[in-house]
Amino acid sequence: MTYTPKFNEEKAAQLAAYFTAKSGGEIYHLMLMKLLYIADRNALAMLGHTITDDNYVSMDYGPVLSNTLSLIDGSVRSDNSLWVHLLSPSRNYKIALLNQTDAIDTGALSSAELEIADKVYAQFGHMDRFELADKTHEFAEWKNPYGSAIPIYYEDILKAVGFDEVDSNSILQELQNIKSAQDFLNSL
Repeated sequence: MTYTPKFNEEKAAQLAAYFTAKSGGEIYHLMLMKLLYIADRNALAMLGHTITDDNYVSMDYGPVLSNTLSLIDGSVRSDNSLWVHLLSPSRNYKIALLNQTDAIDTGALSSAELEIADKVYAQFGHMDRFELADKTHEFAEWKNPYGSAIPIYYEDILKAVGFDEVDSNSILQELQNIKSAQDFLNSL
């Protein structure tokens, strides 16, 4: 079964700001991308859903959240986007918090998602960004795209973290049911 996610920009922006704050208010976007991917991957394995509901692709420096990359590189930005109110455009391969004096709003993130983020940062936040990119090349779902981009599907991640086909399909069906219910409620 294939699940088509609906990107949650609010949670992606809050999680990105959270990791950026933990890095002292500025972070290399390559490092941020890997931390976000690992957090999403771990959430899918542990909670049965990702945090950002982004689409993933294999790129030369490892797995990438495609919608989040568009926010980072500025190819998709709007004034009403939470991202543009929290994080700077990329400069010299880094992004920064726009207001470093405010506490980071993490209201859209559950305590379980924040716990996953904290564990990811504790395990990988000290690494060099290229070292971390190389580490993500070890993930079974990443395929070398040789300069291109190859989609990574949720079922690829579930298989890579140890779920069999039956359990994977059950998780994907539940995600699809939740998405359909949310779409229905949003249409009212």
